[in-house]
Amino acid sequence: MIDSIASAQTLTNNPRTAPEANTGSKSSATLQMEDFLQLLTSQISNQDPLEPMKDTEFISQMANIASLEQMEQFSKGFETFADSQKDMVAQAYLGKMVIINDQGQEVSGMVNSVEKTEDGKISVIVEGKDYDPSTIVKVSLPSQS
Repeated sequence: MIDSIASAQTLTNNPRTAPEANTGSKSSATLQMEDFLQLLTSQISNQDPLEPMKDTEFISQMANIASLEQMEQFSKGFETFADSQKDMVAQAYLGKMVIINDQGQEVSGMVNSVEKTEDGKISVIVEGKDYDPSTIVKVSLPSQS
């Protein structure tokens, strides 16, 4: 049964399933939704007529597809949320005194601005130099003179 699914998969002339065509952010070893549906279709069309797939197996596989889809959507939504949280945290450093670990050296100063580059990377500007917010080791209120 597995061999018939594999051979049906290789006979399909879908350029999306070719390893060189799959250049997305996911590795070619990751089973995507379209691939799973294509395998399920191949399995159903190549099943043994004397031992057909049980309806409970089919329903179970469809439920797995729905769960996978929901998990992917949740992951994407959470990534977007995490990115927006990083932006908000970096903005909270504005006007605060910070101590930054810059390659083993401690740099201190007031955060003058927060910038976001075109590629989406956030940096804090202290004393005219930009730093990655993850290198900040201490944040405090500016001293009142």
